[in-house]
Amino acid sequence: SRPTVEIIRGELMVEVRQTFSDWASHVIRLVKGMPYIEVEWTAGPVPIHTNWMEGEGDLGKEVSLRYNTGLESQGVFHTDSNGREMVKRVRDGRGPSYPQPLNISEPIAGNYYPVNAMIGLEDKSKETAFVVVTDVAQGGSSILDGSLELMVHRRLLADDSRGVQEPLNETMCGCNDINAPPGQMGAHGHLGDGGCLCEGLTMRGRHWLVFDHIDSANNQRRKLDDLLNFPATLAFAPPSVAKEAKTTRRDFLEQELPPNVKLMTLTDNYKNARGSKPTKTLLRLSHLYSVGEHSKLSLPASVSLAKVFAKTGLKIKSVEETSLTGNQPLKQMDDEKLIWKTYEPWNYSHPKPYDERVYMKEEGFVVTLRPMELRTFWVEFESS
Repeated sequence: SRPTVEIIRGELMVEVRQTFSDWASHVIRLVKGMPYIEVEWTAGPVPIHTNWMEGEGDLGKEVSLRYNTGLESQGVFHTDSNGREMVKRVRDGRGPSYPQPLNISEPIAGNYYPVNAMIGLEDKSKETAFVVVTDVAQGGSSILDGSLELMVHRRLLADDSRGVQEPLNETMCGCNDINAPPGQMGAHGHLGDGGCLCEGLTMRGRHWLVFDHIDSANNQRRKLDDLLNFPATLAFAPPSVAKEAKTTRRDFLEQELPPNVKLMTLTDNYKNARGSKPTKTLLRLSHLYSVGEHSKLSLPASVSLAKVFAKTGLKIKSVEETSLTGNQPLKQMDDEKLIWKTYEPWNYSHPKPYDERVYMKEEGFVVTLRPMELRTFWVEFESS
């Protein structure tokens, strides 16, 4: 049957509600002044019956959202690596170590890759990019040129024959045919004897779609990833406390960070940990962009910690630069590193990284971050 469509128009937002079945729907939102289209999807409980496939029995389903565009991506797309660098993917492509000619036996599954934060493609001739930012880790691919898809849910009854006897049949009550005898998984019954009568899980999430000039899309996708996955934390207080407050707003930083630098960590959680600095706070900064990702934002960025943390209550007193995990001074770690013999593999043509690390300048505690670099510090603030 055709999906039902409901359109709601307001001063700040237009919302399109589409219902495909009693277990699959999504809401498309156009928010005034925002550089993205939001798709809020809902899937589940996924029915396990596949009675439209004659002779196949109950197999379950995999649910994907596919977004089609007119871009010519030439079989190339990019996915993020743990929310950091974007990795180039080529449909049906494999490295030079694979035997040739390459036998493509899994044209769908063989082209799916993990997507933690975003997936995108580009049309170089039109200088246009299409990006999907997600709020949860999913599998994604570009099976067709100009198309991106993400698997949002699945419920399967067949084991993958890898030895664990555990099909992906998650349910609301937790029974999912664990320890079922071979051949009996998915049969109706009770926990452990090959069946589960409980409803499958219902999942809901959001995709933010960006369709823009390549440079602009690469700029926006990093900011939107932060906005979607790390929103502002809400705090509440009784009315009596709110009335006594002298101000309802307080800025803790004296100066804004550069647009390509993110404050990753500022915590006292490790003050009492073994080997940590008992009076110091762990501070971690990161560069948001990789080499060649953006014409300006991919350049190294410098931050003066003394100027950023200069307000009463958070005024910086001393800084010690350390390794990423904070367990040894950075200079000491670099001096003790092994020097490996390296070479340029397979006519490497990507933008060259900034190989030389720039250590912190003591005057003003100025830190220079290279593209994608993370830096960790033990800092001490003045007593307020």
